Amino acid sequence: MKVSARFENYLIEALSQSMPMHVMEKLCARIIPGYDLYRRTGFPATIPIPNIDAARQIVRDIKQLYSLPQFVELLIDVNRNGLMGRQIPIRSLKRIIKEMEALGLLFKEEYGIFVEDPRRGRTRNWGVLREGEIYEFSFLRLDIVGNSELVRRHEKQKVEQAYEDLKRIMERIVIRREGRIWRWEGDGGLATFYFGHKNIQATLAGSEILLEIFMYNLLECGLLEPLRVRMAVHTGPCRYFNSLENLQSDTLRRLERIESNYTLPDSLTLSPGVYTDLGTKLGSFFSAFKETAHKSLYRYKLSWE
Repeated sequence: MKVSARFENYLIEALSQSMPMHVMEKLCARIIPGYDLYRRTGFPATIPIPNIDAARQIVRDIKQLYSLPQFVELLIDVNRNGLMGRQIPIRSLKRIIKEMEALGLLFKEEYGIFVEDPRRGRTRNWGVLREGEIYEFSFLRLDIVGNSELVRRHEKQKVEQAYEDLKRIMERIVIRREGRIWRWEGDGGLATFYFGHKNIQATLAGSEILLEIFMYNLLECGLLEPLRVRMAVHTGPCRYFNSLENLQSDTLRRLERIESNYTLPDSLTLSPGVYTDLGTKLGSFFSAFKETAHKSLYRYKLSWE
């Protein structure tokens, strides 16, 4: 993330004029564990570090670690809620937020974080996830039922059109719920949700996709048979990488097992961790079934009343 000299000066001003050196250090340690200003600046332990020098060092270190959005989020939180029991108004905060917006990031009040401005782009990492860091996600996996048979029984052009239509349906619904498509392989895809009530968003996205495909099969599908899918939602930690080939985690492997081994055609399966977040009203649309003697999964399936 390229930061202008003006933006750096705003950050230095915000720190040096809003709090003493030892408070700056504690603040920075929330992002860089064990942060030690004396070690970073080289000042002897017997000499107080001037505020301006401490602020410059912190801004330099935050920039090098690409943690700028998280640091500005922290400044916003401190401005609102204080730190260590004391109120700390942050100088230049409005100008700092405007500089973040100029970089293409918007502050989401409901989540307390910066995300990329969707008018300027939609990347897999929402503009804020860091390479190699572990995050908690909710994943939605979609697979087309009987892909090989569909390809064999229908004209190539019609199959490709149907699959492209399915991708369009999935992308539109996932993006509307602030998710991202991480992978699309022709016969299925993987969507990821990160903010707020991510398990609910992933579940609602899956339910909407099922309904959209039902209407698509009735009104638009050019195949001689309905396009059918299986979907599953699971939540858990995953290390983020810009390269999809490096995306490996127990959470994704568990998701694949749920979808391929326990999900019926035209249905959506939830893991227990997702289901428990739904609440009574949304959860009532799902039926429990046994995965093992001691573990249940939860299914939503389209059916006629």
